[in-house]
Amino acid sequence: MKSNKLVQLGRIILSFLFVFGAVSKLVSMPFFDGMVAELLLGKDYFNNPSGMIWVQWLTRILVTAELVLGLALLQNKWFKKLVLPATMAMLILFTIHLFYEGFSQVNGFTEGNCGCFGDVLPMTNLESIIKNVIGMLAGIFVWIKYRAEDTFGAWVGPIFLGSVTLFTLSFGVKSYEMDTPLVSEILNIAPEESIPEVVKDSSNSNDQIVDVEDTVDDQNDRLPPPPVPIVEEDKPAIIDDRPPEVFEELAPIAKNTPSEFTIGLFETFAPESKTQNLKNSNKLVCLFSMTCSHCQEVYRDLVAMKASGKLPNLYLINYGTEYEQNYFFSQAGGVKSPHTRTEEFPDFKRMLEGNTYPRLLNIKNGKVLKEWNVDTYQRESFMKHFGIEKLEEKKDGGLQLELEGGDSPW
Repeated sequence: MKSNKLVQLGRIILSFLFVFGAVSKLVSMPFFDGMVAELLLGKDYFNNPSGMIWVQWLTRILVTAELVLGLALLQNKWFKKLVLPATMAMLILFTIHLFYEGFSQVNGFTEGNCGCFGDVLPMTNLESIIKNVIGMLAGIFVWIKYRAEDTFGAWVGPIFLGSVTLFTLSFGVKSYEMDTPLVSEILNIAPEESIPEVVKDSSNSNDQIVDVEDTVDDQNDRLPPPPVPIVEEDKPAIIDDRPPEVFEELAPIAKNTPSEFTIGLFETFAPESKTQNLKNSNKLVCLFSMTCSHCQEVYRDLVAMKASGKLPNLYLINYGTEYEQNYFFSQAGGVKSPHTRTEEFPDFKRMLEGNTYPRLLNIKNGKVLKEWNVDTYQRESFMKHFGIEKLEEKKDGGLQLELEGGDSPW
């Protein structure tokens, strides 16, 4: 008997969904780890190192199960007894989870990334639900119409796996075409503010991160008790008459303000930011993910705005590999603002403080004056805030400049 081509097509569709999902998560594991950790451990998951160990094992087991099921859908052994029921069960469970996430958050169906295809192909919860429904319909059809004769050739599985893997990795192929910045963008920009020399206390050779609350507690423990009146019978009270300056010097250290806390996060998890002297300068600190299309678009906007001379000096905190960062800068004409890079997603997540990248902060003299994220950034209102009236469009031809070493004063 001839095999049913529609049944084979249904199996291929299901296999594609599972193999593509597994491989896309593999190439963006830190992102997937963070999503699962935030779901199971809360938004402060990065402060739970023991929990993160178990989360990482769980994510890798899920990816492995997804890949095994995707390949098992192309062979016949235990197909209708085990493989197809397990496939349907996984689709149903994840669809229930997507509905829960959608109803539990504002705009939960239409915003964000469900993580089904990692960071390779972002999908909203609603889009993923539609994808799962299509998969379940295909699974039901295969379940009803499947026959033992509906087999694939021996090389179908390996070729299919290789094809889907190549398809997934193709999303990471990037253009390195240079977009040269305008001469006016280079010449009309104010120079970076001079950074005062940092004098290091030679008496303390070890650089340590000090917890403010512990410091307060330790110093309070060393404080002398407050002056107590000494009263004796038939004698006037004798009050400690030491000058108030003595106690002012021993006053407890004030806790950090929100702005100081944010700057402290930058200096802890991006130590190079200390050289930017954020407590005594005017900077626009930008947190970008190197593979985020929104971040690339915002940075291109900022590069164009710098020609006005009204934008504060930029400082970037980038998450991603050096390869991805090179591509990120190439998308803005090769302009490299002062920056630091981290490949630790938990550290980057800490510095986001619950925001979604890109995150932009205008920090002046140690105070966060205003900040934007992916939900609040609008180019027109952003330009209006800094008094920028228009952007100078790039023109083809004309004088072309190449910055030596790929660096710029931005």
